[in-house]
Amino acid sequence: MFRSFLLCLLLLVIAESPLGAQSFKVVEVEIKGNQAATTSLITSVASINIGEQLTPSTIPSAVKRLYGLGFFSDIQVDAEEVTGGIKILIRVRELPKLQALEFKGNKEIKSDDLEKVVDLATGRYLSPHLVSKKRNEILGKYGEKGYFLAEVDYEVRYTPDSTGATLVYRIREGSKIKVEKVVLTGNQRVEAGKIIGKMRNRKRGFLKSSNFDKEKYPEDLEKIIEYLHKEGYIDAYLKSDSITIDSARNRMTVYLDIYEGPRYYFGKTTWSGNEVFDERILFRTLKYNEGDVFNREKYDESIYEIYFLYQEKGHLHLRVIDDLKTRDSLLDITFDVVEGLPSKVNLVRIIGNTKTKEKVIRREMSTRPGQVFHRSYLMRSVRDIMQLNYFENVLPDIIDLPSGDIDVLVTVTEKQTGQISAGAGYSGQDKFVGTFGLGIPNFRGIGQNLSFNIDVGSRRNSYSISFTEPWMFGTPTLFGSDLYYTNRQWFSDYTEGRRGGSVRLGRRLRWPDNYFRAFIRYRLEDDRFYDFSDGYRLGNSYLSRNIYPIQVAPDQVRLDTNLVVGGPLPGSLLEFKEEWFTSSSLQFTITRDSRNLPEFATSGSTISYSFENVGNMLGGYWEYQKHMLSLAKFIPVFHNIALAGRLTFGAIRASAGDDHILEFDRFSPGGTGYDGTIRGYDDGSLTPDSLQQIEIRNDFYSPDSSEIVQTTYDTTTSRVRVRGKYMLVGNLELQIPIMQNQLYALLFYDIGNSWLNHRDINFDDIYEGVGLGFRLVVPGLGTIGFDFGYPLDTRSGQDKGWHPHFQIGTTFR
Repeated sequence: MFRSFLLCLLLLVIAESPLGAQSFKVVEVEIKGNQAATTSLITSVASINIGEQLTPSTIPSAVKRLYGLGFFSDIQVDAEEVTGGIKILIRVRELPKLQALEFKGNKEIKSDDLEKVVDLATGRYLSPHLVSKKRNEILGKYGEKGYFLAEVDYEVRYTPDSTGATLVYRIREGSKIKVEKVVLTGNQRVEAGKIIGKMRNRKRGFLKSSNFDKEKYPEDLEKIIEYLHKEGYIDAYLKSDSITIDSARNRMTVYLDIYEGPRYYFGKTTWSGNEVFDERILFRTLKYNEGDVFNREKYDESIYEIYFLYQEKGHLHLRVIDDLKTRDSLLDITFDVVEGLPSKVNLVRIIGNTKTKEKVIRREMSTRPGQVFHRSYLMRSVRDIMQLNYFENVLPDIIDLPSGDIDVLVTVTEKQTGQISAGAGYSGQDKFVGTFGLGIPNFRGIGQNLSFNIDVGSRRNSYSISFTEPWMFGTPTLFGSDLYYTNRQWFSDYTEGRRGGSVRLGRRLRWPDNYFRAFIRYRLEDDRFYDFSDGYRLGNSYLSRNIYPIQVAPDQVRLDTNLVVGGPLPGSLLEFKEEWFTSSSLQFTITRDSRNLPEFATSGSTISYSFENVGNMLGGYWEYQKHMLSLAKFIPVFHNIALAGRLTFGAIRASAGDDHILEFDRFSPGGTGYDGTIRGYDDGSLTPDSLQQIEIRNDFYSPDSSEIVQTTYDTTTSRVRVRGKYMLVGNLELQIPIMQNQLYALLFYDIGNSWLNHRDINFDDIYEGVGLGFRLVVPGLGTIGFDFGYPLDTRSGQDKGWHPHFQIGTTFR
């Protein structure tokens, strides 16, 4: 490098002397010392070309460019006068190339993460400046994690020929720095504790970390000023901040100096330029009242509400110019509204639908071409498209046109809707069940629903096929049909067989509002009861004993008894003699569903009432009426965390007697059963007990067994479990997204019971259960749920303790 400097100095002197007129033409360029860098590369970058005149700036420029490559630790340039001009000799010493990168002593930050921080690829040239720079980046990373006392040294291990090297960073992490206290000055009216309490980096409670988080520190500084602005101190700002570290104790003190300023209150609010809405309507949008402490959040929210109000009338190009003037401690506000003209929807474009036909999406949209734009229509369109449950996400966008009108662009992201499931499940009622199902919620991409299901187990075997067309003949009229065949064992007492089908019609309503829907279903099926257990037969039949005297000694007689099971008792399922009986029913349902999402909703509600008439004028053996009422509410708590609550009531009335009520339609809540979810208890276990009197006839025969000489009667009472005619079930869940739309954690509280008669309903006779669980959304399988419930009440025949539950779908379906 020194030689190059002398050469440049010589050229400069020559250029300024009379000899400068002499020609110094480059006739030869020679490169030496290069190993990995090619001669052609060095020559090209140096840009000293043969035949060109050598000037004072030629050599410095060449050296600068060569150093800029980052390949060399030293560059020397010599010049030798030869015949016809000057020969240039460039000598270079190359930097070593990185062959391996190692980290020693790191525990809190993994080596993989440190590699991402330094971002050094194998084969890169290592300069002292680069190695030192990366060391500082490692220290910066440790500082972000709170390790301000970390130390980093490095070592470069060269290969024998010095062309390569291994770079080793040795790290002494030390301990995290904890915030011992925050010293606040400048506050006069607001308590220091309230301001400091908004910070993450402060001395915290026993269960919370006080470790200093560098990433959160800028946010802390913003939070304390935002808090002061929220409290009406709108002139407040941070004058200075600093920290000191006691390295001996690993403790930090944060010093903050603020300017608090005066406290302001909302004064008078006036309007100008408004023609579409009068002042009374505009005042309703404000989130503050005159005299309230000035709150920046409420103020900004008020401005947003003004924009939303005008957007509902199509005024997308509205401008609200606010002017704040102080009057003592009051802030008088003037809103100057530049309304502009309402915008119309020119085109509605839909992209991203790779499977779903465009008409399926378009028919769900309230926003249509030619309309004056309404913000609520667009939000409702997004909600209704999401309710299809075909898409992971729906994003609307507004594109301004030169005319002042707009195009609406709706981008959808398809999700896998076809569900093929095969596996096994377990419940306290049905035990192990093998399942296979094929569900196609968006059949052929036109919104139709087609499903097949097969369940095979020791207590339940079922086969079903279902089809639904949600838009029959291009109108919002639903048509559906189902066919099924089921054999199910109830409580080990008997098996119920069901075979039949149903036809469904539904319609979207516009009154009372367009969240309402009405449905009607006709069901025709055959039912039978068979495979009765011995215990059930004994408890539901006439019984008699035949007693015979046997002479075993001259003075001793033994009585032999033979128990005879007679005909079925009145009202017993044994009366049906395992024959098929027809059930014919008509069901009316009205629902209102304003949820924002079909699963894991965070706002909205559902209301559903259904009335089903079985038999009577419809024919068939079974005759009863069934009522079901369900109410659910979804409340946002924080971000996407939501509290969901539901209450379900059911009642069955039968004028022809309880023996004309299908057992399947009675209620047996408990666990994750079909009728009602009350976790912590066995599936279907919360049913009423009925006291049943059993009369036994005793016939005493003569010694020769030819005639009955005496008859007596014994009466005994037994407690049997029956399915209820009345049911009340409540569920409360806190739904916490771990991974949005994929994994959710739950905390739940369930209550409920069922009763045989309405006079038995007693709210003190309610079973309660609490617990936790999670829901996993599996593409191709649907939503799988695992819950662990703990019963708060004792149920006979059931152990007290945690009970696992498994279910397909969500609790709030």
